[in-house]
Amino acid sequence: MHKPGCTYFVTFCLADVARIRAIERESLLDANDPLRIFEETDLEPTTGACILKDETLASIVEGSLLHFQGKRYVLSAWCVMPNHVHAIVTPLGDHILSKILQSWKGFSGFEINRRLNRSGPVWQKESFDHIVRNADCYEKFVSYVERNPVVAGLVSRPSDWQFSSARHREDS
Repeated sequence: MHKPGCTYFVTFCLADVARIRAIERESLLDANDPLRIFEETDLEPTTGACILKDETLASIVEGSLLHFQGKRYVLSAWCVMPNHVHAIVTPLGDHILSKILQSWKGFSGFEINRRLNRSGPVWQKESFDHIVRNADCYEKFVSYVERNPVVAGLVSRPSDWQFSSARHREDS
């Protein structure tokens, strides 16, 4: 689905990670909380081979995210985790989310396979996306994305994670 002018919260995973579960968590979160529709039970940072722990490979993914920043989309927040990626993105002009994701996954997948001297899928075909409906939701999603490495126990502060928009924010 594409709606012009919308901002999206997006998650995509490496091919060897169990599928993302989009479920209701009404008992854990307020019914109006945008994150209630998303649960990362299968996205533990140690699920799968976690090839993005390799800084060279994580850098390829981050580079693909940032390549058309400001030209095809506005990337408000991102985080490259060991086995998945989160982003908050607003397509610009005639650019649509599905093509942006295809570009990110296609380029990074090709380069990762080239570096690892292998072939085959790097990313799951499916992605999870959710329209960011208002400023409150936006702030919650940005916080979620940038705090993901902290919650996963990988760093103590969001700005300590090398492959995240949080390292560029002075107030992290």
